[in-house]
Amino acid sequence: MTTRLWHSVLGSAITPFLALRQSLGYRDQALAARLAVFDRYLAVHGYTDPWLTREVVDAWVSSDVRLKPVSRARRYSALRLLGRFLADQYPHTYIPGPTPGLASTFRPYIYTPAEIHALLGEAARLTPVGSLRPRTFVTLLGLLYCTGLRVSETLGLRLADVDLEASRLIIRHGKFDKSRIVPVQPDVTRALATYTDARRQFRHRTDGDAPLFVNERDRGCSYSQVVGTFLRVARRAGVRGAPGQRGPRVHDLRHTFAVHQLLTWYRDGGDVQARLPLLATYLGHVCLVSTQAYLDITAELLHEATRRFHAPLLPVSLGDPS
Repeated sequence: MTTRLWHSVLGSAITPFLALRQSLGYRDQALAARLAVFDRYLAVHGYTDPWLTREVVDAWVSSDVRLKPVSRARRYSALRLLGRFLADQYPHTYIPGPTPGLASTFRPYIYTPAEIHALLGEAARLTPVGSLRPRTFVTLLGLLYCTGLRVSETLGLRLADVDLEASRLIIRHGKFDKSRIVPVQPDVTRALATYTDARRQFRHRTDGDAPLFVNERDRGCSYSQVVGTFLRVARRAGVRGAPGQRGPRVHDLRHTFAVHQLLTWYRDGGDVQARLPLLATYLGHVCLVSTQAYLDITAELLHEATRRFHAPLLPVSLGDPS
């Protein structure tokens, strides 16, 4: 991140605040730019308090009459993040509340077991009949559902990253360039072993650097190829509507894994909050904020999901943090 010169009394706090976020993997160019504007505003108006007050927050947000509502909301959002940081040293600092202009109405689609079965069934019917392609997409979609991996992480797997004896995957250069080890359940290990045997029978590369999921040209499957194939499979399975209509995405398999796991923990009476770090680590989240978002989703779906879902379990080798 570009080094900036700060001019106000809050400059000495903004620098470590942005440094902390950068260390967590955030790329905050937009946030830093907004805080730079705020910093200049404070300097021009002679602000001297080393904390935020409601008056200065509201005054800055409304100081530019040309701003659209969403831009004002983003200013509030930036100062809410800064306020949380300042509150550790100055408990009386003002922290702006949630910004309606940025409130997201997005809710991921949580697949039912029947829909997962239908997706895998259609993937098994992909053409060419008798080729490796159907097995590739059955294994890939099943892995996404059973582990919550990102599509990019799954496509980045090399044969050397698949440790069948230890039942674990090595994720290299995941989001924010983070790496981690992901234990998998025995049935996932068996499915991966079956697929690697099939790759060998079709005479695909077997060196450690070879991509795990390959196409007919012995090259690694691309993201666009996976998404395009998933859309066709999902339509044939009745999970999505016609082309052009919005519907469940391949990334929702990751959300499904996370929500199902939280539902399992709710049902067994464990301390869900205490277990969140386990789920965050398993999913490769850089901080708990990303994982905690699933709690709201789970609360909304709990009643219906109790009736409809059976959640996949995290591998027992991860241990029980409760």
